[in-house]
Amino acid sequence: MLNLSSEKAQFFILTTVVIVGVFYTLSKYINPYAFIDTSKAAFGSETFFFDNVKEKAIKTVEISPQDEGNLTANLHEYKQFVEKMASEKGYSLNFDYEINYPNDVTFHMILTSERMTLRADFSIIQP
Repeated sequence: MLNLSSEKAQFFILTTVVIVGVFYTLSKYINPYAFIDTSKAAFGSETFFFDNVKEKAIKTVEISPQDEGNLTANLHEYKQFVEKMASEKGYSLNFDYEINYPNDVTFHMILTSERMTLRADFSIIQP
């Protein structure tokens, strides 16, 4: 009776090893097709950041009071903020602006990363 129990245990262990081996072998063949490619989302982070900086620069001009001092101060503070944020993300951002009074602001932006360089020149009229 003791011998029969021992043979069942050996058979169970051998069967378990074979099943694990089969699943491991199958996973090596199936694995490359099972992964979801998330590189496109990571690849677009520069574009997202650049578009966001552009959109918020326009918003900064729109919400700034019409006098010269406030607009200059707001744009200077925004420039420092976005250039610091870009450097923290590993980008190089050249954000320049030119205020043409009474109500026109011209922006020049260049964002450089390891993968790409983005450039924009645009003007916004202060309401």
